[in-house]
Amino acid sequence: MKIRIHGNAIRHVLLAAGVLTTLTPAWAEAEKSPEAAVKITYEDHVKPIFREHCLTCHNQGDKRGGLALDSYGVLMEGGGSGEVVYDDGDADASRLWQLVNHDDTPVMPPNQPKIPAKQLEVLRAWIEGGILENSGSKAKEKKKNALAMATPSTGKPEGPPPMPKSLPQSVPVVTPRAAAITAIGTSPWAPLVAVAGQKQIVLYHTETGELLGILPFDEGIPQSLRFSKDGRYLVAGGGEHSVHGIAAVYNIETGERMASVGDELDTVFDADCNDTMSRIALGGPQKMLRIFDATDGTLLFDLKKHTDWIYGVAFSPDGVLVASSDRSGGLCVWEADTGRLYLDLTDHKGAVNSVSWRDDSNVLASASSDGTVKLWDMVSGKAIKSISVNGGAVMSVRFDHKGQLVTATSDRKVRLFDANGTQIKEFPPMKEAALEAAISHDSQHVVYGDWSGEVNLTPVADPSKAMAIAANPPPAQERLKHVEQTLAGIREQLAPLIQKQAEAQANLDAAKKASADAETQLNQYRGEVTATQQKVTDTVAASKQKQDSIPKLVTESRDQHDAIIAARLALGDATDPAKSESIAAAETKLAGTLTTLAQSRRAITESAKQVAEFQKQVVDLQNKVKTAEASVNDLKLKVDAADKAFQAAKAAHDAVAGQLSEQERKKQELVSAVNS
Repeated sequence: MKIRIHGNAIRHVLLAAGVLTTLTPAWAEAEKSPEAAVKITYEDHVKPIFREHCLTCHNQGDKRGGLALDSYGVLMEGGGSGEVVYDDGDADASRLWQLVNHDDTPVMPPNQPKIPAKQLEVLRAWIEGGILENSGSKAKEKKKNALAMATPSTGKPEGPPPMPKSLPQSVPVVTPRAAAITAIGTSPWAPLVAVAGQKQIVLYHTETGELLGILPFDEGIPQSLRFSKDGRYLVAGGGEHSVHGIAAVYNIETGERMASVGDELDTVFDADCNDTMSRIALGGPQKMLRIFDATDGTLLFDLKKHTDWIYGVAFSPDGVLVASSDRSGGLCVWEADTGRLYLDLTDHKGAVNSVSWRDDSNVLASASSDGTVKLWDMVSGKAIKSISVNGGAVMSVRFDHKGQLVTATSDRKVRLFDANGTQIKEFPPMKEAALEAAISHDSQHVVYGDWSGEVNLTPVADPSKAMAIAANPPPAQERLKHVEQTLAGIREQLAPLIQKQAEAQANLDAAKKASADAETQLNQYRGEVTATQQKVTDTVAASKQKQDSIPKLVTESRDQHDAIIAARLALGDATDPAKSESIAAAETKLAGTLTTLAQSRRAITESAKQVAEFQKQVVDLQNKVKTAEASVNDLKLKVDAADKAFQAAKAAHDAVAGQLSEQERKKQELVSAVNS
């Protein structure tokens, strides 16, 4: 059972009820002139409304709920539940506006109709205009810098984020139901959540809800779970009430306990490590904030500012500051290196149950039993936003990387707020008071638990798909039976996938072979086209040579013929043997020239026939190339289709095979746990 929600922690929820009561006379004239509409002031426009409706109960002589409204100064001081208006122009965050507009209870004025709409418009305009006192007042610049998150160093480790690889599976304590949920922590970079149980810490995958392992916490019940900045380690604070308390550090991947610090005489309610894992701070019922050297357990600081049990402890992400909060509404911020008090923040009117830092270390969120979450600017040391959660005591608050806030409240609700403090989601109520809430590294899931021991892992986008996860998982033997049943189902599922993958592989191989054969045939046709085109070129060239030689041969034959005719005429009827022989030689030479000429002409004719034939062959081959190209393209498409079918079959097979391998690994771990 979580002590920090006992006793008078809850009663502070009701303190916010006394902000405005009753009515009295006359409202004046906010709409008399355009100038008045532009500059709404307390003296000219707001005080008359208060006089008509509120000052009977909220005056300096009779401060109902600790609040007076009859002067600007006392109004700015606020009431028993803190400030009721802020100069940041945010009407919706104003407690005054929430009650008079009936956005929260107790509605004001009580037991009477709502203030008229025109008067409400004046009040809202006054708040949004900077809560000016009089016509000479000037609106302050809105505090943009503190709420605008600066870019921090993320602390994200290189490579895949740390996730469990081989964690213990034995359940230290087996119970029929879980006790109240005392702690929930989410990894800053991985889909991992840790849930506290009896003498154990259970780790789940935030995307699947799968149980990844169980870390033993023999000292008792973990009261806090915080991951290191890089997500490699988990710091658990806890113990046994009135007996012993420690902070333990676990390696997330192996589950090994790396260190234990502290030797408290009572349990530890909260513990955290700094950004370099060199220091660990813890606090609890002993009312002292203790800071240890994480490497050797040496106590560095023993800080005694708190007067009541310390509920919250958290280092700023940059390691410069450490915040601590207590059951009596105390909230302190310390210098981490020196242990000196940096800020003493006193605005809360109830127990401060939880603290959380924004990533840039500039803003601290505190959740209180007074029903508010306050955002504190570390530069000015002031509350820059007070969020009225409207759900009773706020038991838990956590920032995500976007600056969003998730809260758990005693009205059984978990709510999500944007970086400006505006509620953007309310999750279905739990059975009993919601005690813890955290948000996943990617802001996609919220994990929360209640007094009855229930824990929900819920998608932010669709809360109807909430999944229950157990802080008290079944023993290893029972989970082993479930794994064996799962394995049988996976093997049955895998068999047809193996066959389908084999068939897809065979189809792909056949398609690849057909495509390769078609590619070879295409390349052969392309080669034949090139060779035949070369024949055309060579034949045309040879024919041209013959063609070029014909004029010369014609001239030679004519000259030779003329010489023979002349020789014959000169010889006449004579029978000179020598001249006859000369003529015969010339006639022989002419005959040779004419023969060569005739052969050249015939060769040219033959070449023309060959070129025509080769060109016809080229056309035929080019047609074959086109057909082959179309076939190759078609076969490539078939290869692509076969490959896609194979990849799909392989992916389906590998997914189930991966499940089989993972379940086999789980089985071995559970077998070892059962036999140990």
